[in-house]
Amino acid sequence: MRGRSNKISQINTPYAQQMTVNQQLVRRAHIKRCKRILLIFSVIFLLLGFQIIQSKRSLAKINASIRTSKTQLARQKDIGKDLKQEKKQLHNPDYLQQIIRSKYNYTKKGETVYNLDN
Repeated sequence: MRGRSNKISQINTPYAQQMTVNQQLVRRAHIKRCKRILLIFSVIFLLLGFQIIQSKRSLAKINASIRTSKTQLARQKDIGKDLKQEKKQLHNPDYLQQIIRSKYNYTKKGETVYNLDN
């Protein structure tokens, strides 16, 4: 079949011409419809992509905020532990006496205080 010439010719009647025109119109309509669908999907894809990017950014900000809040909470817990420890020590008379002597320069009878802080 390869070496043979095409012996089939198209009949050029008005009906055949009308069918050819109709096929071309259908094909153009199909191409136009495909382009519209592709455009709609592209717009939807871009909108959803933008929303995903925005969500990731806000998630990253929230995670950073959570991390800083956790570190602040840990610091405050440490401070609370120290204050509880100090509160317990204030019930100890020796510790209380040491604080009063160092902070307010109180002395026992017969003691002399020398202040070396200038």
